[in-house]
Amino acid sequence: MSKHVFAALLIMVFIAGNITAQNKGSITGKITDKQNNEELIGANILVSGTSIGASTDIDGIYAVKNLDPGVYELKVSYISYQTLVIKDVQVEAGKETRLNISMVSSATQLEEVVVTAEAMRNSEAAVLKIQKNSINIVDGISAELIKKNNSSDGTDILKTMTGVTISEGKYAYIRGIGDRYNNTLLNGANLPSTDPEKKSFSYDIFPASLIENVVTAKTFTPDKPADFSGGLVQIQTLEFPQSFFWDFSYSAGYNQSNNLAVFKGYQSGASDWLGQDDGTRSLPSLVPDFKLTPGNFSGMNADSALRVIGLGFKNNWDLKDTKSMVNGSYKLSIGDKYEFGGNTLGLVGSLSYASSFDVKNLEKSAYTYEGLRYEYSGSTYNYSVVWGALANISFKTSTNDKISFKNIYNQSGDDEVTLYKGDYYAYSQYRETNNLKFVSRILRSHQLIGEHRFNLLNGINLEWNTNFAKSFRDEPDNRRYIYSKNNDDPEEPLRFQLDQSLASRFFSDLEDENTGANISITMKPFAERNMPTVKFGAGYDDKGRSFNARSFGFKNIPGGNFFREDTILQRSVEEIFKPENFDNRFIQIVEITKPSDSYSSEQSVFASYMMFDWEVIDKVRLIFGARLENSQQRLMSRSQTDQPVEINNNNSDLLPAVSITYLFNDITNFRFAYSKTLARPEFRELAPFSYFDFLANELVIGNESLRRTMISNFDFRYELFMGPGELLALSVYYKSFTDPIEQILTASSALEPIRSYKNADKAENYGFEMELRKSLGFISDYLSNFSLVGNLSLISSKITLGNSGVEGFQTSERPLQGQANYILNAGLYYDDYQNGINSSLTFNKVGDRISKVGTTDIGDIIQKSRDQIDFSFSKRIFKNFAVKAVVKDILAQDYNFVQKTPFGEKVVEEYNTDMSFSLGLSLAF
Repeated sequence: MSKHVFAALLIMVFIAGNITAQNKGSITGKITDKQNNEELIGANILVSGTSIGASTDIDGIYAVKNLDPGVYELKVSYISYQTLVIKDVQVEAGKETRLNISMVSSATQLEEVVVTAEAMRNSEAAVLKIQKNSINIVDGISAELIKKNNSSDGTDILKTMTGVTISEGKYAYIRGIGDRYNNTLLNGANLPSTDPEKKSFSYDIFPASLIENVVTAKTFTPDKPADFSGGLVQIQTLEFPQSFFWDFSYSAGYNQSNNLAVFKGYQSGASDWLGQDDGTRSLPSLVPDFKLTPGNFSGMNADSALRVIGLGFKNNWDLKDTKSMVNGSYKLSIGDKYEFGGNTLGLVGSLSYASSFDVKNLEKSAYTYEGLRYEYSGSTYNYSVVWGALANISFKTSTNDKISFKNIYNQSGDDEVTLYKGDYYAYSQYRETNNLKFVSRILRSHQLIGEHRFNLLNGINLEWNTNFAKSFRDEPDNRRYIYSKNNDDPEEPLRFQLDQSLASRFFSDLEDENTGANISITMKPFAERNMPTVKFGAGYDDKGRSFNARSFGFKNIPGGNFFREDTILQRSVEEIFKPENFDNRFIQIVEITKPSDSYSSEQSVFASYMMFDWEVIDKVRLIFGARLENSQQRLMSRSQTDQPVEINNNNSDLLPAVSITYLFNDITNFRFAYSKTLARPEFRELAPFSYFDFLANELVIGNESLRRTMISNFDFRYELFMGPGELLALSVYYKSFTDPIEQILTASSALEPIRSYKNADKAENYGFEMELRKSLGFISDYLSNFSLVGNLSLISSKITLGNSGVEGFQTSERPLQGQANYILNAGLYYDDYQNGINSSLTFNKVGDRISKVGTTDIGDIIQKSRDQIDFSFSKRIFKNFAVKAVVKDILAQDYNFVQKTPFGEKVVEEYNTDMSFSLGLSLAF
């Protein structure tokens, strides 16, 4: 009891102290050059009639604190700039008044300019200002709009941005272009992919509460990595909180198909709830390092050794029915800043945990030129866990220096059961197929970032960063087995297929390591306003990968009692794998690992660049320069015939970029940009390693002959900034690809299609984008709390196959894989700040797009369009407590995939979804 009383007293003291501190208010913001949006370091802010004031730091940030509630006048001055007098600045008790200030440069001293302050309660206008003054074409979303959307993670944030679609619930397609043509930077540094199969990043690992903003660059500038064309997603995490905060939130979600329902599972480990295996699925210690073939057991009886090893594998094949719980997520964030001696220390940390159950009822089939290959129905049951921690520490001096150390740890696990049953026409069989799969992923990222200002040559800005990231992917004991019978005899019982290719266990582990460093210097050599700013720098990025896999199958030893064995094969799988069936020479383990099932790879990129930012004439801003990237890509493995495979791709690429911005007036921009970029093959796409994708029913194999893709990009954009937080943007663009890499399907002698990768000759991509953010207050004052946010993309693409085209379904021209012909996002938002009410109704629709490209005897597979509507409502109760309700996928339309066949379009995959509900509670100080 005494512990609870003591804890209650501590909470009361903390709240009392918090209330006392909140009797005062403050004014904070950023001071920049109006022309180029550069931060002004050392600008002075003085409260008129007092000695209270502040100066801006290295980020152009100021904070005037400990002000009594009331209305104030500020005087803002900086050498060679017009002095500003800002009136009617409102300060409220316990709140920060956000006031960003733009100053106009002057060659001679002018009279003071008097303006009236408009307090900014959110940072959406600040992000739009980033767009307005950016040197390239960007789209952004701020913490404020993140909150309005009730976004829970990075995936929710991205799907509302112009031209962005989300694939598989977590991967981003930008301007309809797939993951290979996009890139992600976290605080300016590269991160390794979270999926070994593709160049993609799972954005759901970032808690939305600690994202300061997300900006997607649609055009390339030389100070950024050149390996993108669709978009460069730049995520900035929080550095310096304005004041102490902590918040805790919990949400529970329900879907009638997924939660509080029968859920298929199997014997799992005690630490699955943490997204990691506790050793339950580990490769048995009896399995030697060498391959299990009779010739490798010198000096011993091979059959006896294989029997002992086979018995070392756990007999854990059977499924069991459990009951799924509700989906749940927990998030705790805390941060503060400390000021001493003119210096500032910022601390930010977070912990998050989420678990979810997902059930999909599937219909799946496939066609070749000859007709229907198979027709299955079934279900997948997935239990998913993701948890992580973020810790940032930042320090800056009063004016000239800032250093940050940023760290992320993330771990996730997926426990999946897939069940199929139906007719396999190629073998004239009825089959029931089962797959038990567990995948664990870990990501660790550490970044040391610095920025320094030197008062030399009209100001020199030095920026640098170093980063180290490591990711792991472990897939232990992926089990697959099949029961079947002939279609000719309906009375025939189902029999277990004791075949090494159909009854198998697969183990793999992957380790990626990413290290890098970048340095840049920005300077203005000449003091005259019409002279250019110069930025130059260099960077190094190294990626390494180690992948190992082993596969084991089980076969029937010939020569036994046929009738006895036939009876055993009609039993449950764990009855079949009893120890006595190994002892009686009925079952034997066979290793089916191929020499190509392991590989190591490395990619090193050294880059240098120079660029100029120049107002060549009044209102015309020219940014031009080039980036030189020298890359070395090396992969070592062995072929399936055990011959050495070594791939070396060395390239030196000079990548120019130029953009012109015409500042028509204070609220209107016209932009034009041209650049050359590239896309390198991923390690997995080059590797000769092959494996069977059970869910897709396809064999996947790399192509060591892939070449990098070279891309020319042209963009034009019109921007109208109608008011704080309001924007109308219209864009057109064109992209030309040389040697684009496509994922293709081909027929094989094993009757299962092969999924691989191939260069086409060339491709084109062009489109139109429109973005609107507008308050509805212009219609009526009663609608002033409503705003409309929407974006539309109309896209067309054409890929020319040239010599890579083949007979059958494949034509000489078609759209790019993954390219939707339109993307529509729209949202109606209600934000009543005074009463703490926030609500949104959002709509998303993506056009048809090629999911998988067909070749000989295999038609293209098309993912059909679907509509999605989401609704959210939140209400602040009391000062620090809020409740939030979210309804997702209200229409609950099925996901449909069709395949082009000689008989027309046929549905080859279909799975259902249901509307989901979540209720969340949060407490914040």
